Amino acid sequence: MHQREFALQGGADRVSASLWPLSVDGLLLLATVGLLKPSGVLTRRARVAVWSAFLLGIAVSLAANIAAAPTLEWKPVLVAGWPPVALLLSVELLAHRQLERKERGPVLRGSAGAGGGRDDDPLLARARGIDMRHRQLHQRPASAETLRKELRIGARQTVETVGQTRQGHLGWRR
Repeated sequence: MHQREFALQGGADRVSASLWPLSVDGLLLLATVGLLKPSGVLTRRARVAVWSAFLLGIAVSLAANIAAAPTLEWKPVLVAGWPPVALLLSVELLAHRQLERKERGPVLRGSAGAGGGRDDDPLLARARGIDMRHRQLHQRPASAETLRKELRIGARQTVETVGQTRQGHLGWRR
């Protein structure tokens, strides 16, 4: 309701003003979904675009809510402005939670592999996750270079990690 009134005051016609809340809330919804995706799925450019869309949506929603406040005193402005601020903080908290999970990586339990790599090694678990995701998306294993970049490791460690990552995969042949 606040956003529709805001659009009408800004010169939008009735139909456009009725669609205004859908455009703002739809942008916020899609950006939120994008922000909660694992960061390995998005390129840096895509992450910047998603964050920009989210922050722009928050700014427009906040402006519309504050413009609809009955008076420009602190209590009505706080009440009107709180929902978009709460959404911003909630998504930020959820995004950081996802980041913490990614940094910890999934822990796979099991016995030591033939190559001496342990299955409960977080780096190896992350490498296997990246490799599995790459296989699903591209129908081939992740290259050593892809693993090196995504895991942020050196060349020597990459060679060891690639070997350990592919040891347990049934479709891999030397």
